[in-house]
This record gives sequence, structure tokens and C-alpha cells, in this order.
Amino acid sequence: MDLCKQQLTDFLRYGGYCISENSGETAVQEPISSTTNSFSEDTRLYDRSVESTNFLLDFWWLWLIAVVAAVAVASLLRIRRNLVALEARCASAFGDVDALLAERHALIPNLVAVTKEHIGHEIKVLDRLLEAQQNALETFGRNRMNAETEVGNAINQLINVAGSMPQLASSNQFPELRIELTRIEERVTASRRYYNSTVAEYDAARGGFVSSRLAALSGMPQHARFDLGEQRAEIAAPQRVAFG
Repeated sequence: MDLCKQQLTDFLRYGGYCISENSGETAVQEPISSTTNSFSEDTRLYDRSVESTNFLLDFWWLWLIAVVAAVAVASLLRIRRNLVALEARCASAFGDVDALLAERHALIPNLVAVTKEHIGHEIKVLDRLLEAQQNALETFGRNRMNAETEVGNAINQLINVAGSMPQLASSNQFPELRIELTRIEERVTASRRYYNSTVAEYDAARGGFVSSRLAALSGMPQHARFDLGEQRAEIAAPQRVAFG
């Protein structure tokens, strides 16, 4: 036990040097050195870096394919985001038009009630308007636009006929209805212009092969343009209610 304590004391005193006793003399020996490899040699960093570089050079075509695929996926996502945004704009624009058309339909019964007792032999004009309104209310999809255009044309015809009758022109209700219908028609025309331009932009965006297939796979519907009247351009002068 005393010998162990003495060796520990000598170890601490001489800083790790070995103490040996030989023939009663104390000799200080150099610490035993061991040959150790560096960290890079132990982990073979150089060899591994060379192997990685050779792999990249030998299989460069794999990385080229990966880059091309990443660019293609990014392009598809960008096209789809653009189509989704345009389709949402079309739906929103049509919602504005639909709200105004509902206001116009709400005024038709009042217009019929005010004019039917005075137009006499022009009763067929009322029949055309009522038939056009019923058809528009029962039509959905792309044909809805044509049906609503027919309603506008029938209203114009009725206003022209009724406006030429003095008893209607001097009444209180007919001029008010005519002003209200004129206001709604102007707003409908402005909304239809914006809707048609949005649909045109949407159709142009999905006109390519890739974009059309992507839109079909995503379930994006097609939108019909809204004509402004019989034998007129889709985006032309405002369609106003005619005055007698």
C-alpha cells in the first residue's frame, strides 16, 4: 500500500514521468510514447472525398436529370397556380354579373304589371319577355349567357313599345322602372366586360397543351363568354335600355 502511494506521489511530482528504483537509486524515465494517427488519417477523409468526387463525375447525368425534373415540377406548379388564380377571378366576376341579373329579374314582374294594360296588340312583346325570363331561370351552364342576352333584348323591345305610349310616359311607375332598368343594364354591361376580359385571359392561359391537360386533371371548368346582344361583338358599346 505504501509503495502504491509513493508511486502516485512521484507521478504527480514529475508530471507523468515514470519512476523506477534500481539499486537504491531513483531514475526518472521518459514517458512511454505511442504513435497515434491524425483524425484525417483515422477517418480517411481524403480517400472519401476522392471517391465522392469520382461518383459525381461518373454519374453527372443523374444530377442533370434531377435538375431538369426539378425545373419541370416548378414550372408545372407555377402554371397551375396561375390557372387557379384566373379561374377564381372568372368565378368572382361571374358572381358580380349574376347578382345584377337577379336584380333585373326582380324588376320584370313590375314592368309587366305596369305595361300589360296599355300595350294592346303588342302583347306578343310581353310574351317574348316572359318566355325569355323563364328560359333564363331554367338554364344553367354555358347556355345561361345566351338566355340572359335574350332577356335583355326582350326588355329593350318592351321599353321601346311602351315608351311610345303617352299614357305610360306620363305615369309615375313606368319612368321610375325605366330609370332603374337603365341603371342595372349599365352595371351589367360593365360587369360583363370585366367578366369577358377575365375569361379571355383564362382561355389564353389554358390554351397550351400542357396547361390544358393540367387544367383538365385539376378539374378546372371552362367559362363561356357573355355576349352583349344580338349580332354584336362580345365587348362592344354598352347595351342600354332604349327610350321611346
